[in-house]
Amino acid sequence: MSKRPFLTRADLADALCLALLFAVALAGFTTSYTGLPFLWTGLAGLGIGLFVAHLCNYWRWPVITVAALTVVAYFLFGGALVMRDQAIAGVVPDLDTAKALVRSSVDSWKQLLTTLPPVEASGPLLAIPYILGLVCGAGGFALARRVKVSAAPVIVPGVVLVAVALLGTSKPDWPEIQGGAFALVALIWTSVRARRRRRPLRDGARRATRAVTGAALVGLVGAVAVVAVPFLPGVAGHRTVLRDYVTPPFDIREYASPLVGFRKYTKNAKQLWDQELFTVTGLPEGSLVRIATLDDYSGTVWGAASGESAEPGTARQGFQRVGSRIPAVGDGRTATVRVTIGEAYASAVDVNAWLPTPGSPTAVRFTGVTAGTHSDSFRYNLSTTSGIVADRLKTGDTYTVETVVDTVEVPDDPQPYGRPGLPSSAYTFVAAKAGTWSGKESNLGTKLKAVAAYLKNNGAYSDGGPGETEYLPGHSVGRLTNFLNAQKPVGDDEQYASVFALIANQLGMPARVVLGARPGPDGVVKGENVQAWVEVHLTDGRWAQIMNTEFMPDRSKKPDRIPPQQYENTDASVVPPPNTVHPPSSLTDSSRVDPNVGRSPSVKGEDTWEIPGWLSTVLAWAGPPILLIALICTVIIGGKAIRRSRRRRNGAPAARVASGWQEVIDRARDLGTAVPAGLTRPEQATVLGSNALPVARAADATVFGPADPTDATAATYWKSVDDLRKKLGADVSRLRRLRAALSLRTLRSQT
Repeated sequence: MSKRPFLTRADLADALCLALLFAVALAGFTTSYTGLPFLWTGLAGLGIGLFVAHLCNYWRWPVITVAALTVVAYFLFGGALVMRDQAIAGVVPDLDTAKALVRSSVDSWKQLLTTLPPVEASGPLLAIPYILGLVCGAGGFALARRVKVSAAPVIVPGVVLVAVALLGTSKPDWPEIQGGAFALVALIWTSVRARRRRRPLRDGARRATRAVTGAALVGLVGAVAVVAVPFLPGVAGHRTVLRDYVTPPFDIREYASPLVGFRKYTKNAKQLWDQELFTVTGLPEGSLVRIATLDDYSGTVWGAASGESAEPGTARQGFQRVGSRIPAVGDGRTATVRVTIGEAYASAVDVNAWLPTPGSPTAVRFTGVTAGTHSDSFRYNLSTTSGIVADRLKTGDTYTVETVVDTVEVPDDPQPYGRPGLPSSAYTFVAAKAGTWSGKESNLGTKLKAVAAYLKNNGAYSDGGPGETEYLPGHSVGRLTNFLNAQKPVGDDEQYASVFALIANQLGMPARVVLGARPGPDGVVKGENVQAWVEVHLTDGRWAQIMNTEFMPDRSKKPDRIPPQQYENTDASVVPPPNTVHPPSSLTDSSRVDPNVGRSPSVKGEDTWEIPGWLSTVLAWAGPPILLIALICTVIIGGKAIRRSRRRRNGAPAARVASGWQEVIDRARDLGTAVPAGLTRPEQATVLGSNALPVARAADATVFGPADPTDATAATYWKSVDDLRKKLGADVSRLRRLRAALSLRTLRSQT
């Protein structure tokens, strides 16, 4: 009998169609990764999976072997494709590489979903396309060559397509073309597989007509999919992706509000007024530098929102990891700005975690000895265009910001983007003053201007200097109520910006407070340059700046010498109790002190044993190959055990008896006994020895006998099979029995 060819045209056709479908599906990651390394890694994984599946299909190994070898291939080639920095010579995996691959298979999915796209196409994040390629290649090709249903193998790349869509972004590139191409290739593949089992037509004309008709139908379906899908209901809406439902593992509430400490930048505080905070170079003259954006008011402080309140189906607004690029959120001129942190900024614990950034950054690159740790701990909030460095900035830290500098001004008739994001209870206490100060103005724009004009013209500036100590810092409900109900408003940037933002929200315009600075002519930012302003959310999605010069009096305008206890209570509103949850004043809050700090490590006992260095080296080098060999042996032995169990329990009693004799033959062949095919059971028994002849005759009597055997008959026969298997191995060496257990001879078809 001729030997079956290792590779057929059907194998090649199925592999090609599967590769095309996978490439189309994986193309959805173009907005999630930078460049195309993710695609090459995924295709490499696909090729490895195809080879594993084809090898198992050719030798007719069970599906469990396909799965086991796929896992082995993941570790064997993962060092070269994913963990090149850790693999030996960038190719050979060691123990550390294996551990990293295990971690990547679990953590990379979460890291991708909690990082602002596009992410860097290198390192652990490449494990995702690699795993998808392995699974698609091994699973899809095994299904294609083992299942007769024509459309069955399309399921695997279809699952990859769905996975890429869920793991990707809400705005992928050309989704209509991707969907149409996938449907077209899937239809062609299904029709090709169906044609293999169809009776061939002898009439050439009919065959040509059928081919032309099929091609026309496939083309028509593809064209309809590409053209009509964008107009279907719901298609133009927000695309459902998992990153909208995953909260980044970073809690901004752990960090104090930088607005609370604003007074230390003022002149009379005599702290940071004349101290150099940081220096910027390359920033267009007159541009602003943002330190922190504060879009949540708790009744105690303005702080940065955590993003947990985002509605399902809308993008999360928390602080996330970023890749090599940050999506731009505005239009304007580009600039490359270099920032150097000074000692005064690094020593201020309430702001040294916040990264000063100009404009709308599109990339942030750290340099110096702290570049690695800062890059790992850097988080960015795309909706507030502000960043934070969890390990805090140090004196002399330098970084470069690629940014888009765009100043958005408030139009004459501004329209809000939507309802304010703050709960109404946060600004209820300003309602009375908002109505009084806005007067009889009819539209939102003129109301905001009227409130700003009242504060600027009737208010006074005080930073609590000599003779003005009654004007306290802070912007809690209590402090702002005193500010509102006094005969005239008195305060600094902190109070004016806080009140104006709350009144804007009360009037229906979403607003937030920004702490930042306008650098001096030499690019140096001192405490005197720090200020707070307000941004409002316009209907086009942009945030427009309202500088403090619009709603705050000049700093030279001091309050009258009137006791601050005299209040104007005629239209004061009821003050709700402040929020009982107080944010931490700093990360050095006593509630967060590490209980282990200051404790000396326990003294090791004399009997404590540590792994010698030479043993660690041996385990690191020899461990992975040994584990690989052990895994392969386990798969082979386990596969035979599963086969034996299925033969013993599956089917009718007569079939189980026949399978029992086949188990004896397989055992003999594994031990090296040549048992020719095509012989009867007694003839085969003569090859095995006299002990096998009674078992062979019992099988023939049971299978061909007049009475139907029972389950008890099959169970009794299998006991004799077990005894005979032991006798066959009793006369051979232990090494030969081990080789028989690992032999693949009986896992292949017999000819």
